[in-house]
Amino acid sequence: MTIDNTTLARARLALRAATREFLFQPNVTLIDFGNPLRAGRLAEDELSIRIHVNKKLTGVTLESAVETGQTRPIPSYIGGFKTDVAEGKYRPHGWWDSSPVLAAHPRAARAEILRGGISISNEYHYSFGTLGGLVRDRKSGDDMLLSNWHVLAGRWGVQPGQLIYQPGRLDGGTRVDAIAGYTRDAMSTNLDAAVATLNGSRKLLTEQVGLKPVTGVSQAEIGMRVVKSGRKTGVTFGRVTAIEGIAKMNYDYVERIMRDIITIDSLSGEVSSGGDSGSWWLDAETMHVIGLHFAGSDYPERALAHDIQSVRDTLNIEIVASKYSPAYVKTEGQTLKTIRYFNY
Repeated sequence: MTIDNTTLARARLALRAATREFLFQPNVTLIDFGNPLRAGRLAEDELSIRIHVNKKLTGVTLESAVETGQTRPIPSYIGGFKTDVAEGKYRPHGWWDSSPVLAAHPRAARAEILRGGISISNEYHYSFGTLGGLVRDRKSGDDMLLSNWHVLAGRWGVQPGQLIYQPGRLDGGTRVDAIAGYTRDAMSTNLDAAVATLNGSRKLLTEQVGLKPVTGVSQAEIGMRVVKSGRKTGVTFGRVTAIEGIAKMNYDYVERIMRDIITIDSLSGEVSSGGDSGSWWLDAETMHVIGLHFAGSDYPERALAHDIQSVRDTLNIEIVASKYSPAYVKTEGQTLKTIRYFNY
């Protein structure tokens, strides 16, 4: 669904009003702009201001919550747009434990050639997240990897140079598996994103495990079919149901307000889980990056990603894409099939 600039400007004003009035209510978790639910199904031809809550309240429970100041009634319209209330409990999608566990999983193994979608972590935590992919510093020209703050840094006050392991510590990574050093992040501007400078020990390709190479960058659009390759759930598919989101999220015992969120609902089965943090969401048709995965919900199955344009500009990086699109061949009785990839 293409949204014209006038509608988008009106939606942003309405989102600001909704954020001021409702985001800091205890029961509210996320506010975004997208398709509402009608009779349990997404209304793909409608747009609304969506207010996500931990749990929908009705009847006496709602009356009691209003009386005690735990919530307030949501109007039918905000800024000229209908409102919709959705349930969703969101949390960052890293994976932590107190001791290392060697996982019998190909994405958890040490990779001599690096690709997006495999296990990484910082040297400090017994954890794993996902290596998103290859980026380049706009100023220095250095090759870097892009993932989340909570994957590459993971604690307040971390200093540049902290080692990044592949595989992650929880997948058995140690100092000999260091591939990069943490460089900078975007948490001060409310984006769970960070980059680490590659040390040259292993080559990072533009490919994503199980997918075609990344071919560029695009803006997320409501209705877009998307795909990601993550350490925990592998290749999964979803549909962009909302954009321009702002959410409350807890990081290392500190509540932060995260911005520029794309909301992605599952097309079938699991869309994401803990350990997928840092993976890239791509337009399934073009293999253009549209978002950086950082959080999600299990009930309902839903993923949250930061808009890649905001991430790219805030961190002053460029996505390194394949120079060429995949080459295809069509033989009699067969569908189009990839026969070769070219990488930057």
